[in-house]
Amino acid sequence: MRLNRRRDHLECGLTLLEVLAALLISGIFLLTAMRLFTDQWRGAHALKNHLEAHYAVMTAGKTVSDAIRMSETASWADPGVLKVLPLADDSNPQPRLDSYFIDDLDGDGRKDLYWSHAEMPQPVASCMIGWKCAEVEPGLWEIFLQANVNGQIVTWQTLIRRRVFYPAS
Repeated sequence: MRLNRRRDHLECGLTLLEVLAALLISGIFLLTAMRLFTDQWRGAHALKNHLEAHYAVMTAGKTVSDAIRMSETASWADPGVLKVLPLADDSNPQPRLDSYFIDDLDGDGRKDLYWSHAEMPQPVASCMIGWKCAEVEPGLWEIFLQANVNGQIVTWQTLIRRRVFYPAS
């Protein structure tokens, strides 16, 4: 018995095996591409969090450094409060005692560094988890700040000297 095949008949279409092989290859390619895209997204997200934490400690560090550098007096209270009396100048002829502290006054679950001026606290930097200011020697201050943004922990530390320092006589 002869099968119904003719030599002049052209094959029109793909076999099931060819379709399955093409789907398997396409699926492997798509899985690899998705993995690369998600890895890139995770890396970008971690970098964003690291940069946010870095920006928070840099902003807080600059603000606190400038406050100490331009202060008449500065003192560190034990529960984590820095008290600063700014120098008198034309814009501030009778300065008031300012304080810097970490708290969650806005109730968002993240602690922020606040600057309290005239009993009105204002946020300086967010996501702060720790800080310490210590007078290493008269007029020389060490500042340590730490921020955490979604697991990305960044620390910042510096030594600064007050511009106006009156040693004890």
